Amino acid sequence: MSASAQTPIPAQDFVQRTAVVSMFGVEAATLAIHKSNSPEIKGFAHRLADEHAVATSSLRRIVATRSDIALPDRPDGRHLALLSALSNKQGEDFDKAYIEAQREAYREATSLMERYAGEGTDAELKVFAERSLPVFRELDRKAQALPEAP
Repeated sequence: MSASAQTPIPAQDFVQRTAVVSMFGVEAATLAIHKSNSPEIKGFAHRLADEHAVATSSLRRIVATRSDIALPDRPDGRHLALLSALSNKQGEDFDKAYIEAQREAYREATSLMERYAGEGTDAELKVFAERSLPVFRELDRKAQALPEAP
């Protein structure tokens, strides 16, 4: 199914999914900074946490003036389960699981930003998606480039 044939993502869904990705990214990055021995993973985690702080701040500014959209207060069940699984891993097992989780998360996040930037119906959020897209593309590229076996 092509992107143009898909139903546009409702603004609340876009905000919810973007906020969840950001919360997951920051929490997973915190785990990686403390648990990984890989300089590549730690570097990626620091960059990811910084980028998500900026994106989340921008999203919060948009939502703060609105009554029709709310930010979630924690990640969804799927992302909480991923964080729990990551927190229970150590060493190379942690690194492998973290890399896999980040690759999937940034494929999804980049696709979400691309879709909303292209078809979003809320002008302010569409601009946010357009401005955030290069950052998410770069995080996706970096996640895909992380070493298979650190």
